[in-house]
Amino acid sequence: MKNWKKLGNMFAVLAALALGKPAMAQEPIIFVHGYLNGTSVWDTMVSRFISSGYPSSKLYRFGYNSYLYNNTQLGSQLKSFVTNVRSQNNLALISIVAHSNGGLVSRAYRVFNSGTSSMRRFVTLGTPHWGSNWAFGCYTPICYDMRPYSFFLQSLAGRGCDRSLWSAVDELIVPQINAKCGTSTQVASVSHMRLLTDSSVYQEVRRQLQ
Repeated sequence: MKNWKKLGNMFAVLAALALGKPAMAQEPIIFVHGYLNGTSVWDTMVSRFISSGYPSSKLYRFGYNSYLYNNTQLGSQLKSFVTNVRSQNNLALISIVAHSNGGLVSRAYRVFNSGTSSMRRFVTLGTPHWGSNWAFGCYTPICYDMRPYSFFLQSLAGRGCDRSLWSAVDELIVPQINAKCGTSTQVASVSHMRLLTDSSVYQEVRRQLQ
């Protein structure tokens, strides 16, 4: 049975290469949404992963309350979620794809909860890694965390990044270059929410997960 599974994986890789698509490692992927959003924002991207042959059973979505908690607390909640996902997958390493504030939640998990050791890859889309001036217009614990030079961002001290994708016309990350952290790639000039649905951004996410 194991030999058949290995053979199936090999054919999947060859098929992807034949179609001109990069083959992806098939570890569990956790998608983390942004401020005031919900897990449904990932519908388009998740459906593209499935259409490309990624097992739907390995695609997970972490949801959180945007009003009650700060990012440090949410990082602890993400730790529990990751532990559960890994227990369902023979303790396999996971990857995280995060949008907007979801990237800060994930960095809190990586930095303050030893999350890096449980992860293979971490890709952010339009995350205010260095804060956004937009956050001065809202007043929740997360908003305070997202403000430039916040206590939360200073405590991260630039740690916990891996791969970051950013758009030059992202209207919610001000300035837009604050979405750069770790290995950074500028993607198509699309809006903050279009980062979740643009097909070229999806292809870049796939490439970064290699």
